Amino acid sequence: MIVCFASIALADDFKTINGKEYKNATVSRVDPDGIVLRTKSGIVKVYFAELPKEVQERFHYQPTNAAAQAAQQYANAVEPMASSGIEGLSPITVELKDEILNALKMTDKLDALYKRDCTSAEFIAAATPIESVFVNLHKQLPKGDPGRDLLANTFEGYQQTAIAMVAKEQGRNARPDISISVARVRKGLLMKVLEGNMTPNERSLYQAWLRGHP
Repeated sequence: MIVCFASIALADDFKTINGKEYKNATVSRVDPDGIVLRTKSGIVKVYFAELPKEVQERFHYQPTNAAAQAAQQYANAVEPMASSGIEGLSPITVELKDEILNALKMTDKLDALYKRDCTSAEFIAAATPIESVFVNLHKQLPKGDPGRDLLANTFEGYQQTAIAMVAKEQGRNARPDISISVARVRKGLLMKVLEGNMTPNERSLYQAWLRGHP
């Protein structure tokens, strides 16, 4: 609107109903619920509810428009949640669920390396950057959530595989094949948990893990 554009272009003094003053301020933007002021101190948004009626009228304040904007902002701020439908697991955002699934898929590279009989050095080199991803995701899950523990247990399986590979190369009695099998089972179980499509047998396996994990 031309009136608002003219108001934006001119510097003015503004005073809230609580007595706070903004001297020589330029209106840089008019929103349905307030105005954004540029002053010597910086940029600040002042809501119409804080301003006198004459200022509200000057900028054509409509409470219904402000309420509609607030409702839209709230709707945009609420992230979609993903639920596995499994009792005891906290709901997480769809974005976080996808990040965890992608991290689990990253370990496919470790499975492939082991299958082609790689050295422990190759395995560890590939696992190191993946570890930081798992650590970051682990921090984002609520403490006490079984999914958080299963995520940690999954990568621990790959860590134990690396340790067993080193021991085997040194001639000690070690079974990295067992460790990586355990890691794969945990990975597959967590993926099913996140996707919410577990079979009765997988649910039984998950319940058995729940009973056994610390």
